[in-house]
This record gives sequence, structure tokens and C-alpha cells, in this order.
Amino acid sequence: MMDSSQEVKHPISLDLYSFGEGHFEKHHITNSEQIIPFLESEHKFWLNMPNLNNIDLLNEIKNIFDLHTMAMEDIINTQERPKVEIYDHFILIVVKMLYSRNNLADLEAEQVSIVIGKNYVISFQEHAFDIFDGIRVRIENPSGKIRKHGTDYFAYTLLDAIVDEYYSLLEKVTDKIEVLEDEIISEEKRVKLSEIYNQRKSIQLLKKVIWPTRELLSTLKKSESFLIKRRTLPFINDIYEQTVEIMENLEMQRESITTLVEIYMTNISLKQNEVMKTLTIIATIFIPLTFVAGVYGMNFEYMPELKWEYGYWFTWSIFLGISILMVIYFKRKRWF
Repeated sequence: MMDSSQEVKHPISLDLYSFGEGHFEKHHITNSEQIIPFLESEHKFWLNMPNLNNIDLLNEIKNIFDLHTMAMEDIINTQERPKVEIYDHFILIVVKMLYSRNNLADLEAEQVSIVIGKNYVISFQEHAFDIFDGIRVRIENPSGKIRKHGTDYFAYTLLDAIVDEYYSLLEKVTDKIEVLEDEIISEEKRVKLSEIYNQRKSIQLLKKVIWPTRELLSTLKKSESFLIKRRTLPFINDIYEQTVEIMENLEMQRESITTLVEIYMTNISLKQNEVMKTLTIIATIFIPLTFVAGVYGMNFEYMPELKWEYGYWFTWSIFLGISILMVIYFKRKRWF
């Protein structure tokens, strides 16, 4: 049995992609010292760290790349607000990756920290699950822009993948809101209020993440760091405008949710009114019948109809006549 004071060692398992124009290699890193030779390489490389559990490895990476202590604190603290920090020889970008493994009710937010250096990009994730598979495929394409451009462009592709997922989630929310609206209006399916509020919760999470992301992109495109090349600025500006568009759409969807709740509550109120109207009509019809039944239920000794041969049928004719007349009256008044 392992002693409780013995430090737990997490195995190292990192992917390193070395690439450049006419060059591509994928390396599986099992020791932090294997990274050092790539620092002096003429080629760019992307190092992806799929989790933050290995503190020793994080410290080793900090020392290898000479990362500032404050930058490492931002990377390790996964509750950071999306932001960009510019240092002397690297740029730190902290963003939130949003994804849904099952449905929108299970929307998850994961912090991704991106470090941009002269010839490297490092991405730190909370969990191994990510949305960067498309970028991994693009790196292998010898004619792709990723091979030809610098590390700033590669960092842009990571940000672009994250923002594209925002778009995907926004489309899912929009489609779900439209489905709920149709179901509420057509009454083909009974919609629960919790379903509407789940969409509202998703919109709030998207806004909470995208708003500061828009601000960090604004800061990044105005940056005068030597790591951000002029030719990359239009690409960064493009995803900035995408976040602006997403925020505008989210505001529209938030208003749609408000309208949806109003429609839902109005429908509930109308149904209750219909029930109350039906019960009121039934009660109104039975009021005179109850009166007639009450009269003939009195125990007076001399009541002419009691000994009359057709008294019972005469009373029923009164009941039916009153009921029919009241129904005709209500119909003409269009009460039902």
C-alpha cells in the first residue's frame, strides 16, 4: 500500500505537433525534456496539455518556456474570466470552451489557456475532451494556411474553433426555442415551463462567456505586441465581429424567451378560463333545477302534484325544458 505522504505522480502524455511550410511531425511527449530541442527548431510547434492535474509538469513547462508566475496562476485557476495578458516574450489568452455532449441542458464550460510564443503555441485544457480535431486535420494538410503562417495565426485558428462552437450552440438554442414556440401555440405537445427556462439558462451562460471573449479579442487586435503580425489582424477582427453578431443574436433570443414565457402563461390562463367558464355554465344550468327539486322536496302535506299521476314526468319535463332553454340562450350569447 502506498504511504499517504508519498506524492502521487501523474503520467505524462502530451501531443506535440511540429509544423511549417513543407514540414509536419507529430510527437508523443512522455518527458518534459523532450520539448527542449523544439525551442531552437526553425519550425513552429503546438503543444497541447489535456488536463491540469500534473502540477510538477506545469512547473517544468513554466521553467522551460520561462512563463511568468502570474500567467501560471491564471492558467491553473480555472475560474478566470476570459482575458488576454501581454508579456515581454509571450501572450496569454484565457477563454472558455463551451460544448454539449448530450443536450443543451448539459451545457459545459471549460477553460482553455493559450500561450503564444515566437515559434510555439501551448494550449492548456481542464479536460481531455476538446473541439480541436478539425485543426489537427488541417495541420497535416501541406497546402493549408496553418503551415505557412506564424504562431499568431495558429492561435487564431484555435480561437476560431471555439467561437464556431458558440455559433453551433446558438443555432441549437434558436432551433429549440422555435420548436417550443410551435408546440406551445399548436398545443400538439404539453410543454413544461422548465424546458423554457433551460433555454434561458443556456442563453445566460453563452452571454456570460461571449461578452468577455469579445472584449479580449478587441484588446488582442489592438495589441502592439511583436507576436501579432499585421497580416493576422484581419482574421482576429473577423472572429471579433462574429462574437458581436452572436451577442446580438443572443439578445434577440433572450427576448424570444421572454415572449415565450408570456405566451405560455397566457395559454395557461386561457385554459383555466375555459375550465372556469364550463363549470360556471354547468352550475348556472343546475341552479333553477336545484330550485325546482328543492320546492318538490318540501314536506308539505297538501301539494297537488304529489298525487298527480303524471307529476313525476311533469317535473322532468320542467327540468329538461329549463336546461334546453338555457343552453339555447348561452349558444346565442356565444358563451360556448
